[in-house]
Amino acid sequence: MTIAFQTIKRISRGVCYVILLAAVGGGIALVTAGFWLVPGQEPLRPADVIIVLAGSFERSLYAADLYQRGLAPKILVSRPARERGARQLEELGILLPSEEDIHRRILLQKKVASADVDFFGTGSLSTFEEARSLREKLGTNSRRLIIVTSPTHVLRARIIFNNALMTRGSNLQVVATPYEDFDVYWWRDQNSARAVILEFAKLAYYFCGGRFLSVANPV
Repeated sequence: MTIAFQTIKRISRGVCYVILLAAVGGGIALVTAGFWLVPGQEPLRPADVIIVLAGSFERSLYAADLYQRGLAPKILVSRPARERGARQLEELGILLPSEEDIHRRILLQKKVASADVDFFGTGSLSTFEEARSLREKLGTNSRRLIIVTSPTHVLRARIIFNNALMTRGSNLQVVATPYEDFDVYWWRDQNSARAVILEFAKLAYYFCGGRFLSVANPV
């Protein structure tokens, strides 16, 4: 009885140590997330296509800059799922422009040729679904891509698109738009804090095998 009790005690102590180490490690990772979530950017190389992921409109502002610099001759814009609020307004006859249409208007306003703007996806709900839709759009041909996203999204987007497209590192460049403000000491800024906490949760969800998919695009 005593031996069994001591064994249970040692196991319990070991479990507590593991939980404590995990909590400390998670805390350190979260505090330093402003640095490791936003990898340093190397000089950009010419590509075949610039990809604008769904999200902040600052992404298309930077995509247009890259296009004007001659880094790629074409821009593909993600077509995301419509927000529930927008769909409810449409039922009342109040039509709001789609996210991808606003991105397109920004690109055209910044002197991107209309013929050089195209779309991919049919209502993507997540980065994983965007990567899968892009793979369907481009086919199996190897392409050199520049993917434009938000600062805290760079790391996860790079992982997901590399896995989905099975690209070599030299063919995929994921960059953060400089038009979107971000404080590496994220707890000092409300928008940065919101972005880091949400991205931290999404990254953990992805590594645990979670995938958000729309009804229109099941696995």
